[in-house]
Amino acid sequence: MGALIDRPELIAGILGARTPIVILDAPAGMGKSSVLALIAQRMGADVVRSPQPPTYPADGSTTDTVLRLWDIPPYTAPLAIPESCVSGNHRLIIAKRPDTVLPGQARALAYGQATLIGSEGLMMSHGELERLFGSACEDVAEKSGGWPLAVFNTRLFEGPPDVLRAFLDAEVLATMPDEELVVLQLMLVETVGRTSAATRHPSFSESHFPTTSPLPLTAPFLMRPDGTGRPTLVVAGVRDVLREAIDHVMERRLRNAGSAKAIAEAYRAKGLVVEAICAFQKAGLFDNALRIFQDAGGPFFLYYFGPQAFDTVLAGFPLTFSIQTEVLVLAKALQSLKLGDIARARRLLIDRFGDIANDYTQVFSSRSVFSRQFRAFRLVMLLYEDYFFSEELLERAYALIAEFPVEDHLSRGSFYNSVLEFYIRNRQFAAAEEVAQRAMFHYRAAQAPLLAFYISLHQTLIRLMMGDALAARRYATQSAAFIAELPFESPNDARLQVLMDACVEYEAGRAEPLARFLNLEIDGFAHGEIWPSLLEFALHYGSQALGEHFSTMAARSFLDRWRVYQTSNGQFQAMISIREAAVLQNANRWQEAADTLVAISGRVDRAFVLAGGEPLARVQERDELALALIWLRQLVYEAPQRPGLDQLVTTIIGNMNLTDRQRMSAEIWLAYVAKRQRNATQARAVLQKTFGDCARLGTIAPLAEERVFLQELIDNQRIGGFLSTVTGNRQILRKLRDSGRLDNQSTKMANTLSRRESKILLMISEGAANKDVANTLGLSEATVKFHLGNVYRKLGCRSRQEAISSARALGLLG
Repeated sequence: MGALIDRPELIAGILGARTPIVILDAPAGMGKSSVLALIAQRMGADVVRSPQPPTYPADGSTTDTVLRLWDIPPYTAPLAIPESCVSGNHRLIIAKRPDTVLPGQARALAYGQATLIGSEGLMMSHGELERLFGSACEDVAEKSGGWPLAVFNTRLFEGPPDVLRAFLDAEVLATMPDEELVVLQLMLVETVGRTSAATRHPSFSESHFPTTSPLPLTAPFLMRPDGTGRPTLVVAGVRDVLREAIDHVMERRLRNAGSAKAIAEAYRAKGLVVEAICAFQKAGLFDNALRIFQDAGGPFFLYYFGPQAFDTVLAGFPLTFSIQTEVLVLAKALQSLKLGDIARARRLLIDRFGDIANDYTQVFSSRSVFSRQFRAFRLVMLLYEDYFFSEELLERAYALIAEFPVEDHLSRGSFYNSVLEFYIRNRQFAAAEEVAQRAMFHYRAAQAPLLAFYISLHQTLIRLMMGDALAARRYATQSAAFIAELPFESPNDARLQVLMDACVEYEAGRAEPLARFLNLEIDGFAHGEIWPSLLEFALHYGSQALGEHFSTMAARSFLDRWRVYQTSNGQFQAMISIREAAVLQNANRWQEAADTLVAISGRVDRAFVLAGGEPLARVQERDELALALIWLRQLVYEAPQRPGLDQLVTTIIGNMNLTDRQRMSAEIWLAYVAKRQRNATQARAVLQKTFGDCARLGTIAPLAEERVFLQELIDNQRIGGFLSTVTGNRQILRKLRDSGRLDNQSTKMANTLSRRESKILLMISEGAANKDVANTLGLSEATVKFHLGNVYRKLGCRSRQEAISSARALGLLG
């Protein structure tokens, strides 16, 4: 260690020990040999460097105490401590490493004949450093922490890091016990406290997770408690090199089954389940790893430890091992669902269980050959597949819950989570709220904040569908609190929370956050976990917001991208086409909207809606109901004075499967039809009710989405003036105008054109000649030219092309 520097306090303590034997027990770099050399100088003694102990005069030859110095070389097997030291008066000072087994040491300590000075006792105190270095002692103390090797070798951290790393590896860490090595590794990770405390599964006993960890006894120059009792790195400059050295030693030890088990159990005792599983996997002990994975929830592991840990653990199991293990197959299938890859999830189940795994009648039959865990997972998977639950399947599903123990909160909560989607899709919101509360109870009992987050998200979605923005905001706040509890990063779930927050703002009149989110985050959102109700939600709100605040092209592009993402799902394709028709209608491109609707196959079409009656009043299936509504909206625009149209709208309003938001839209159509049929009294009464509902629920979005009809109603003095006499209505109108939903330039210009002029303008923009327009509308060509002249005058144009260009610039044509 270079030139000897006197350490009088330490030497005085060693020589003044009350026992005949003093053992300096510390790893390399602690200055043991230097201390022996200093004592040898002072006492005029020799240092014996050999596995054999020093010799003493024969018994009885002298009554004087004899001092001997013994420096045991590393990597040797020394002989026993001389009996004359253990039971006599002869003195012996020994320097050894902790891994060196010294016969007689335990006996000498037990008899009180020996004093053990470990690494802590050999560290250099602040007083010693001040005496040695004077004013420079603070700098030396900061760099070295009192570690003798660093004190006397000031260039230790300036040379190649490989030298220090090799020293730490071979001389300090190589012989450190496995458990102690784990403790040291964890102390170097700044977030270990948060990780070990927060990512544990509730099935692990709290006693398995001690709140304090012993410091490495053999290396106090590495760690020492600070003023608060937390371990800190004494020699700051060694952190990165030490971490690399520990990783190298860990990698080497994990090749040995015995060390791997000790390391994995040490991780598990600290609550680091992921690290424990990975340790077993690296050692090839996959059965041990699987047992911990199952104890930590199996497929539910994801919800306690996060997607990154879930992916890491699953990747550590070999494919041949995974496909033979049901719990791993289900976990990998869930992983695929979370990535939006339903086809891969189906393939995984087929490869393990055969085609019968996707036969719901067989899976959920009373004689099913599948395990309870598999059937519960298959029920969850139906949620992602947008499978329509028949009453028979729902009844069979409810029979499944009786098989789960009362205390199995995860399985029970997931069952209610699965049927929750069914009730939302069928607009049975009362039942949906009931099962949501049951799921929330079980997930909270299971201490699973991520799963509770999903339930709060569903509750937010339910309230938004109902048009209840105030309750939706409360649930969104609750879901944000659950996300904040997570001890891991979950980017897709955080993205869902941002989406819900933006939708709540949209309901209150601010569409910009939602449009901005969907414009920037669509790829991350679309390639993540998508439930059918969430996709329906995103399609509706997203296309509406983009159409309002960007352009019709942006809204259609948004829908087209979803069309690609959901190529294999016919139900989603219909949903997308319905939303595209709505976008076109909002852009005053009604003919294109009609063509889009005609192309959607199914029993619900224009004729079905016009027939009205009981079938229209009882349309139940989600997409069929949406299609009936969008067709009715088309009819209201095309022929508001059509006899019996008001009855058709009234019939759909009476449909018990409508959401409150859909009902509000239909009420605006009814008011519009009443106004066009010169029944202002009815129009006012209907609008008064709708505005009252919006004020009570804290939303203006349903009104804003129908501005193509609402603007004309508000501009009518008999209707708009009447509404303005009520304070709540005035506040809603002000919000609509402040958000740009009413009285914008394009709407005002559209109102200067007559209905016939608007239709003629739309038709010529789609390429129709005057003759085609005349034939379609039942007019003469002269009358068409007359109306075109009025259009040119009102738009300040002199030609057909100028009129089309001006109309597009004003947004009259989308």
